[in-house]
This record gives sequence, structure tokens and C-alpha cells, in this order.
Amino acid sequence: MKALRLTFIIGFAITANASEIDALLANDWQQHKLTPNSPASDETFVRRVHLDIIGRIPTLQETQAFLKNTGNDKRSKLIDQLLASEGYNQHLFHFWADLLRVQSRANSGQGDMTSKPYLEHVKRRIRENMPYDAFVRELLTAQGKVWDNPAIGYYMRDIGMPLDNLSNTTRIFLGTRIECAQCHNHPFDKWTQMHFYQMAAFTYPLETNFTGVSDQGELMELKRVADKKPELAVQTRHMGRVFENLGDFVRYSKVQTLPSRVLKLPHDYQYTDAKPQAAVKSATMLGKPISGDLQAFADWLTSPQNPRFTKVITNRLWKKVFGVGLIEPVDELFDNTVAMHPALMSHLEKLMIELRYDVKSFLRVLYNTQAYQNEATKTELVPGEVYHFTGPVLRRMTAEQIYDSFVTLIHPTPDLPRRNGIDAEMAQKLVYRGKLSDALDLMTPQEIFDGAMKASEVYESVSARAKPLRDAYTAAQKAKEKEKIAKLNLEIRSIEFVARTGIHDHVVVPAVARLYTKKTGKPAPPPIPVKKPTMEELKKAGQNRAYIDVPGYDIDQAIPREEKKAQEARDAVFRQEVKSLHITDVDAYLQSRRAQAKDWPRAAELDSPAPRGHYLREFGQSDRDLIDNANSDASMPQALVLMNSELFEAILKPHTQLRLNLAAAKYPDDQLTALYLTLLSRLPTEAEQAAWAKSGLSSPEDLVFALINTQQFIFVR
Repeated sequence: MKALRLTFIIGFAITANASEIDALLANDWQQHKLTPNSPASDETFVRRVHLDIIGRIPTLQETQAFLKNTGNDKRSKLIDQLLASEGYNQHLFHFWADLLRVQSRANSGQGDMTSKPYLEHVKRRIRENMPYDAFVRELLTAQGKVWDNPAIGYYMRDIGMPLDNLSNTTRIFLGTRIECAQCHNHPFDKWTQMHFYQMAAFTYPLETNFTGVSDQGELMELKRVADKKPELAVQTRHMGRVFENLGDFVRYSKVQTLPSRVLKLPHDYQYTDAKPQAAVKSATMLGKPISGDLQAFADWLTSPQNPRFTKVITNRLWKKVFGVGLIEPVDELFDNTVAMHPALMSHLEKLMIELRYDVKSFLRVLYNTQAYQNEATKTELVPGEVYHFTGPVLRRMTAEQIYDSFVTLIHPTPDLPRRNGIDAEMAQKLVYRGKLSDALDLMTPQEIFDGAMKASEVYESVSARAKPLRDAYTAAQKAKEKEKIAKLNLEIRSIEFVARTGIHDHVVVPAVARLYTKKTGKPAPPPIPVKKPTMEELKKAGQNRAYIDVPGYDIDQAIPREEKKAQEARDAVFRQEVKSLHITDVDAYLQSRRAQAKDWPRAAELDSPAPRGHYLREFGQSDRDLIDNANSDASMPQALVLMNSELFEAILKPHTQLRLNLAAAKYPDDQLTALYLTLLSRLPTEAEQAAWAKSGLSSPEDLVFALINTQQFIFVR
């Protein structure tokens, strides 16, 4: 009874909030003598709301179930259902991935250790529906090691570029572009170069270039002293390589505050308020003046009193729903910027604060407005022209919406159970490197140095064997002898494996032994014997070693169990499809569906961004190098993909949703109906039926080809 009452109260609040927005818009229409767009039909609504909330068209069965429903509240119930689905989480990930430039392999590989954990962290926060202000604060205050705090990926995304990171932060979260003030006073806004550097002083002390033991000043001082002693020349000759290999364990895996990092003005600073290269103290650029540390910066930026923080996210989400923001561009606000509907903008900001920055609840209100559920405005908006939101604007699908809609045409059940989180390979890497990092932290600089000296001697002992191979390798490169290059490379790596064993024996193993004792209070057992890798194993990058098993640093055995559980859940879905679709050849169907699940995942389950040449990139997916860099404009490559690629063949293979829908239709007229409902979520008009009858074509495949190349298919109507 209490749950029912709570549901009623929440539903009433959503309706009331949506009605307030509609009332504000209605007042604006009356003032400007405008007529709102007509209410959208159920056919239009069901397709639009699926695309907007979960990023794909509905299946035929989903469309029919909605159209057959006669309840007065069926639209609000569908909105609730979609917002509660995994499809919502996946589609919203693209929104954040474009803004935050989330990549599976960032910074040309330098960020590999943090990229995937950070990506999965963003996905997890979306699934948890973490309040937006808390999410941003977590990113801005993130420090530590990636295996403990994957949110550090926000700073690692701009590794070694703290000033660029500050520019991105203000653009993403404050909708303000101050990047040009890095070099001079802003030519079109009030921001000065001093403003920029004062803001950057909050985050500048963060170090993202962590490379391991070589970052320890005391250790490097010991090396400098040893380098000056001729009698130690042999031992120190390979010390740099030892430190570099030690750094490989933990390179670019940590963000930390270094008090010694003090931001200074550039040497060519030309303004009278300070001298060149003067130290800069942190200060906020707008709102209540605040100085201090990183936490103070994050609290200021995400405060409801910040004049732009709430405004920017509400405007971005409004644009996501209606296709155009109340303020355009969404990330170029000035003090004199006025929203297209100031009263509505103010109301939305208050609503976001009242909802405690609950993004899903905020979107639920917008989707329940009558304005959203009106017909789309089909006239093209002129930049600078005020739009009065008589309905959402007609817009092309995003790359992810197009791709996921094709995936929907393939999968009878598009949103299949999947395991969430980093994969087993990345989990193993994080556990392995986390153990080594924590172990090395227990060693003093002198202990690391002494071990490195011994390891350097091992390098010296094998260098003579490696030299002729390296010379031969260089000659083979010049001669472009690929087979010889590959063979010599493996031989060199085999010798270097022996050299690196010295590092492990004299530095890493003692460190891990100390970690074991710290964790258990017992003496460490003998290290696990090192097994020299085979040539095949050497071909794989990054050979992990067990050293000593330490409690708390075990490979997560839950991952394969979860993968198996997800596979079993998918199989259960497939078997349910067998029953509902009356499939007779069960084994062939299950085999086909398993292959589809592997070959055609949703866009959010692929690398971010997809590799060059992938359908998503051809459709305009952002490269996620720049903020909000996606392109939904029509292009020749996109047209060629729709007309000539394997996508068309893929959706018509046996056991796809489209092919099954056709097979279930007994007569040509039924097939025509099934295709329109599957592709466009509506019945064909009389004119379309007549045009098809006069076309001289009879193959359903021809109609499929024609429909997927129409504007009606690739637009959100």
C-alpha cells in the first residue's frame, strides 16, 4: 500500500512539473500569437520516444503492444519503462562520452591503464543514476591510483596538459569558452589571461605524468651521485633502463597533488596586473569569490549558487529532448546571454535543483510534457532565430541511433543481457599492476636503488649477447626484410626477458614479499619460479608474473562466472523467442542468435569511438578527441553505406527480426504492413500502398532497400 501511494505521489509530481512547463510555453505561444504543433500520433510517439530514450527504433512487437494498449496513461508508463531499461543507460553513455571525450584507448595509448576503467566508471555512474553534481565533484576531485579510483581518468584524458584540461572543464560544466584567454585577454568576453591562470591554479598541482619510481626525487639523487663515481660505471650504465622497466608496471596510472607544482604566468605575460612568470594564486572566475584547494574548486563549480553550473546541464538536457537548446550554442555563454524563453530557463534550473540533480527524473518530466509529445517542427531553424518550442524539432538520427536501429532490425530482442564492467584481461592487468605498485610503495628509495644496481649488472651481462642481434635487426629494417625483422625481434625480446628477470629478483620480489608480510603478518613464502615464455608467448605484449600470491590481490574470479551467467541469460532469452515465435529448428536458431549477439552488439558495447571504417564512424560518430564532435549531417559515405554495405544483407539474413517478421506475414499485403511497422512504426498510407503496387516490384527486399534510404527512416520524427 505504501509503495502504491509513493508511486502515485511521484506520478502526480511528474505530471504537475510537466504541466508547469507546458503552461509556461503556452503563455509564450499566446504572447507571440503562435499555434502549437498538433499532438503526435501514437505511431509517431512510440518511435520517437524509443529513439530519444534508448537510442533505437522499437521492434515490431514493441510497437504493436503500445498501439494495442488503450490505457490513458500508456505514454507515461512507456516513458517509465524505457527510462528504467539498460537501453537508457547505453544511450545516455553516448551523451556523456561525447562531452567528456571518453575513449577506450586515450592519448595514443599513453592512457591505456586508465581509459577502460574510466569508461566503465562513467557507465556505472549512469546505471546508478548518480546525481549530476555528485558525479562532477567526483571527477574534479579524483586522485589516487586507477585500480582504487577509476574517476582519475577525467584528468588522465588530458595527460600532461593541465591548462587544456581546465579549458575543457569550464566548457563542459560551465558552458564557457575561456581557452583563448590562455594566451591573451578574451577578445569578445570579459575573461582576462589572469582569470584563466587563477582558475587553472586550482587544478595545476595535479600530476598526471606519473611514471613510477623515477618520479621519486630522492631516488634520482642517489643515481646522480653514483653516476659521478667512475668505479660504479658498470653498475650504473643500465640504471636508466632499470628505472624505465620498473615504470612500465605503473606508468600513467596515478593522479596526485604535488605541492611543489606552482603555476606561474607565462614569460611573455604583457598586462600590468602582474609580472611575467609570477606565481598565481587560485581564484574563481564568476559568482562568489573563492580560493583554496581542489575540493573548494569542485564545491564552487557544482554549487547551486554557481550562476552557470545548473543552467548549462538543464540546457544541454533540454536540447537532448527537443533538438535545440533554450540557449544556443550550449557551450558559449556570456554575461549578456538571454535564453529563448527566460522564464522557462529559470523554472528548469529551479526544477533541477529541487530534483537534487537527478538527471533521469529531470528527463522524465520533459518527456511527459505535451510540448515534447507534439508533432515535430519540420521547418529549418535559422541560427540566431528564436524558437518557441511548439514541439520538438525534426532531426536526423545520431550515428549511434542509426547503427542501433539496424541492430534492432537484426535482433528480435535488441537489449540482450550483458555483463557490465571491465573485461577479464583488463581486470587481470589492474590487479597485477596494483600489487606491484603497492609493493614498491613499501620500499625506501635506498632499497630500490640498491636493488636497481644489482639489476643493472644483469643487464650488463646480457648486453654483449644482444648487441649483434640489434645490429642485425637494424640492417633488416633498412633492407625491409619482414620475416627476418620478426624473428630477430623475438630473439631480442627473449634476451631482454632474462635481463628484466634481474629487476624482478632484486627489486620486485623483495617488495612483494614485504607486501605479503604487511597483509598477513607472516614471513613471505618463496617466490613462484619464473617460467621463461615460449616464442608464441613472447609475441603477446606484457607478460605478467605471479611472484608471490598476496591475499587481496587475486584475479577476480567473479568475471568468468558473470560472463557465463550473462550467456545463460541470453540463452534463456533466445529460448523464450523460440516459444513466442514458434521456431521449429531450435538448434539452428540458437546458433544463429548466439552469432548475432557476438557480431552485432549495441554501439555502447563497442570501443569508444568505434574503429575507423566502422559503420558508426561513417554515420558521423564523434572521434571523441574534441568535445561534442559528432556529426549528424547527411554525407556521401553515409548514403553509400546505406545503399551498398553489408548492413542491408545482415538485416535480411535468417532469424533476424526483420526476416522473422516477414516470414510471419502470410500474404503480400501483410508483408507490406509488417515492413512499415518494423521500419517506421506505422502502417503504410493508401498512397504508399498504391505506389508500391504500381512500382512493378514484388520482392520485399526491394521495399526494405527503399525504406531504409528514405528520410522517414533516418530522421527522428
